[in-house]
Amino acid sequence: MSGKDNTERRKYPRAKFEAPVIVHKVIESSSGNVFEVQGTPITAKSTDVSEGGIRLEMAKSVPFTKIFKLNFQLLKNKSVDVYARVAWEGDGTCGLQFIVLDEEVRKQIRIMAK
Repeated sequence: MSGKDNTERRKYPRAKFEAPVIVHKVIESSSGNVFEVQGTPITAKSTDVSEGGIRLEMAKSVPFTKIFKLNFQLLKNKSVDVYARVAWEGDGTCGLQFIVLDEEVRKQIRIMAK
């Protein structure tokens, strides 16, 4: 036995999702309940998405403590705005965990992941 556990540990199945994502830096209010968009957004490319988050290819590394507002098109002519925080980063990619996700968006991602 190698000691490695190859069991899938992800909570949500991933769907291939290659699309541009507009990434806005955000700061939290002192209460933590309001997010303010800061600075100039950058464009990244997504590689996959799940109900829990999205994987992005980014030219620059991202600060681990930052929260971002993401804008992307999940369906044709349907723009999605969602807040996310950095879960991990490495080798030009990063995983962002969704903070809040609309139920309609969740449903569409579930359909894509099947």
